[in-house]
Amino acid sequence: MITVTLEKLKSKSTKKKGMKYARFYIKSSNWTKPKRPSYKDITFYNRADTDDKKKHNKHNEALAEAKRRELAEHYAGAQFQNETSDNITLLAQLEEIIELKRDKARATIGGYNNLLTAMKRFCGEKGFNIRMDINRCNIEFVDQWRLWLTTDNTYAQSTAFKYFTLLGTVFKTAKRYGKMFSNPYDGDIDYPKNEKIEKVFLTPEEVLKLKKTYTKHDVMKNAFLFMCYTGLRQGDCTNLTWADLPMANGEMKLNVRTQKAKTNIFFKIREAAEQFLPKRMGDTDIIFPIKFSNPVNKNLRNWALRAGVDKHITAHSARHTFAYFMLSEKNTPLYTVSKLLGHTNARTTEDEYGHLSNENIEEAMSKAFGK
Repeated sequence: MITVTLEKLKSKSTKKKGMKYARFYIKSSNWTKPKRPSYKDITFYNRADTDDKKKHNKHNEALAEAKRRELAEHYAGAQFQNETSDNITLLAQLEEIIELKRDKARATIGGYNNLLTAMKRFCGEKGFNIRMDINRCNIEFVDQWRLWLTTDNTYAQSTAFKYFTLLGTVFKTAKRYGKMFSNPYDGDIDYPKNEKIEKVFLTPEEVLKLKKTYTKHDVMKNAFLFMCYTGLRQGDCTNLTWADLPMANGEMKLNVRTQKAKTNIFFKIREAAEQFLPKRMGDTDIIFPIKFSNPVNKNLRNWALRAGVDKHITAHSARHTFAYFMLSEKNTPLYTVSKLLGHTNARTTEDEYGHLSNENIEEAMSKAFGK
């Protein structure tokens, strides 16, 4: 249990003779010694024998009580954490989380770097010190952060939601490491609205139109169509080397560890996908030397329009196309599709693509139990 009590100590300042200043006594059941922060600007007259002195004391009593509540919130939950004398700043924790995520996918690292940039702007515009003790980040701070993301800026809904959620992960990590006593995200807080982005996929007929339509951007075309038939994420596809496509018993295999989920994908490359591969080179050579940046995605959409496909597609649409084909066209079980996509669990697949499943219940029962 945390207790915060007010102490009034006699001032040694000659300018404040006859006055006391505020000091707080903070105790936790798991601390070896209490904390005693002082606030010499919160003063009290020993003898309040005039109306002005009485008014001064009453005003500072209110200030002291507000400070006591702030300290109680600051150290809330400290009894459940290991004692630490090392305070960490908000900036230091943001920089540390980037370091902790260095083995993750580039998109994940980029997200935290963008969060840091946004947080610096937020603190600068709203008068917060990004080098303040992270324990001073309370519910009020989080509410101001949400409002800044959603009303003071032109962030898309999905971006505002992402940055808001990432800060929660930063605080969760700080608390787990014993650097933050109370995570405001653990309470009842409001989240920004998250824009529900429609998953754009292509039908088999539309994929066939793309195959037949010429484009001078051959690498882009082949990489996109290869992803349609393998379900790879764009990052995994554009980082593929020939070592990731080994030959075994005369068959080409896909053997890759995904960047995002850190899962292993292993299956035979079918002819439908193999036709989009270039001539085999050395094991370390990149198969599709391209990055799906905004200009490339623009070329991708222009190619689709020329093919008569009037959809706003991106590189990730190829992965959605694979999922659609497996679930809606071939009635493949969700668990199998989950393995093919490299998801860590089938729930992710169900959440993202469950609505595409077209499994026949009666057929499944017949296979299991007969007529």
